[in-house]
Amino acid sequence: MRKILLGTTAVAGAALFAVSTAQAQQAPQLRIGGYMEFNVGIINDTMDKPQAGVTGTPGATAPRRNSTDFRQGDTEIHVFVTGKAANGISYGATIELELDAADNVANGTGVSADEAYITISSPTLGSLRLGDEDSAASLMQTRVPTITGLGPDNMWDEFAARSPDGQAPYLISGINDGSDATKIVYLSPQFAGFDFGLSFAPNGREGESFRNTAAVPLLQRDKTDTIQNELSYALRYRGTFGGVGVAATFAGMQAEPQAQAVAGAAATQQDIKAYHVGVNLTAFGFTVGGEYNWGKYSGASTGRTALNNGLDESSNWAIGVTYTAGALAVGAFYGVGERDNGRAAGGVNLADREQTVWGIGAVYTLAPGLDLVANYIRVEDRNLMNALPVTANTNAIALRERNVDAFILGTRIAF
Repeated sequence: MRKILLGTTAVAGAALFAVSTAQAQQAPQLRIGGYMEFNVGIINDTMDKPQAGVTGTPGATAPRRNSTDFRQGDTEIHVFVTGKAANGISYGATIELELDAADNVANGTGVSADEAYITISSPTLGSLRLGDEDSAASLMQTRVPTITGLGPDNMWDEFAARSPDGQAPYLISGINDGSDATKIVYLSPQFAGFDFGLSFAPNGREGESFRNTAAVPLLQRDKTDTIQNELSYALRYRGTFGGVGVAATFAGMQAEPQAQAVAGAAATQQDIKAYHVGVNLTAFGFTVGGEYNWGKYSGASTGRTALNNGLDESSNWAIGVTYTAGALAVGAFYGVGERDNGRAAGGVNLADREQTVWGIGAVYTLAPGLDLVANYIRVEDRNLMNALPVTANTNAIALRERNVDAFILGTRIAF
């Protein structure tokens, strides 16, 4: 499949360059954009309270966290380079810089690259994206309708601690959530409302990866990632029927777990497979719709982590509605996600982890590019297992319930 994809991509690339219609060429032009957020979070999270005998953050002896705090939300600067060749082919580059890389430096103000890719495109033949970019499935998915800052995996999770197993606090995410691995992406033009996309990434790495040290010898091509040979695809429809706008997507991905990509390694994990369907309907200011994601994967992000042998498939779904009237937009959603917790010693089945999330919110556009945000999120996590192996003694495995109430106020400026 990998050889077929690369061969197909090469043919598509050759076709793009073969266009010979003479047009006025345009030297590369530079444009700067981006956005910045500031949020206030009022959080009531049962994980913030010390609980004896439960592994996790903050632990049995740590003090309770503050319930109210400020946060500089997502902050990015986007650099766009666009040009046009004499044969009509458009080309350019996109670089997205994150200015809130809290995990990289102590003060949480580091700079790191998010997406960074080259684009070559034709209005009749589609476009190629080469570099660090989301997968075709992620780019083209139709997610549950929400408004700025509101969603099952949006804004509230930045105020909530990771679960005891080290995963993000949410379970309801889009397919290939958070993957900017270096890849090739092809996106087709739209034909009678339909378009499709394909992408391929040899591994989960992004950017240049080379550390020639005795302690950590590492190359970009080393089989040291959790995911290998990732193939992603999507088919989407967008159109209008009697004044009702319709958007619908079927998408999927498949990949090998790193453990099985290494010669001679034991097959302890299943091949990753994830699928997505989503539909939105828009009319009279309303948008209603939902999404369903399922497949062989584990963890918080759909399709990013392999599932151990013997565990059942994961799934999550969400429905939502938004309404926009002038400068005001309101929305609400409801979703459920499930993961297999496996078995304890002696083959005793543990109850599946189930997370229910719902929320309501409003956004008011105070001026062009300037939004005021307010939303409330309720999270209920059941059978949340701590970071102990499933082979441990049953009595030592702490199963717990977690409830989160998050009230978020904020502002967002886009430029």
